[in-house]
Amino acid sequence: MQSSLRCARCRRARVAAVGVLWLSGCALGHRSFVPDQDADQFDDVAFLHYLPTVPVVTVAEGSRAVLLVVGSTDNWPSHEARWQELGRRGAVKSAWGLDPEHILDKGTLAHMLCVLCDVPRSFSQALASSTGLGDRRYALRTCVYEGLLPYARAQDPVSGGELLSALQTAEACEKSLTANRG
Repeated sequence: MQSSLRCARCRRARVAAVGVLWLSGCALGHRSFVPDQDADQFDDVAFLHYLPTVPVVTVAEGSRAVLLVVGSTDNWPSHEARWQELGRRGAVKSAWGLDPEHILDKGTLAHMLCVLCDVPRSFSQALASSTGLGDRRYALRTCVYEGLLPYARAQDPVSGGELLSALQTAEACEKSLTANRG
């Protein structure tokens, strides 16, 4: 009798833990580091030089950086315009509930890179994308397999240096994909 009560308590504790994790979402929160200058004031070249100086990247900085892979960000001067463009391309989802000041996680970065660089999706990633469960996690696995990102957990924060390295790799991948199509 006591072992069945213990199992019931364990089940309730597990359900409560999963509920807390589900309610907290995947957002990493806000960064405590405050840069000396506002990154929105930089042109694209100065922004790329700014990235390695930040220990963690915000969603706003990450969305701007990822759009640099497809061209200049002059067409999208604000975070809202960049976020709408990424949403139009299918690189981000409003259901994720990310704020511009949230810390960018590697799963979100991987999903953006997979969509913008036209990386072939695995079956698991296609299935996860259609259901909305684990889409960023499977995107990260695909990016690791394709060599765009090193192995990590999807919820790990992205540093400025990691983002710059991923952009360089994605740009090389984008050029090779374009050359193979032409």
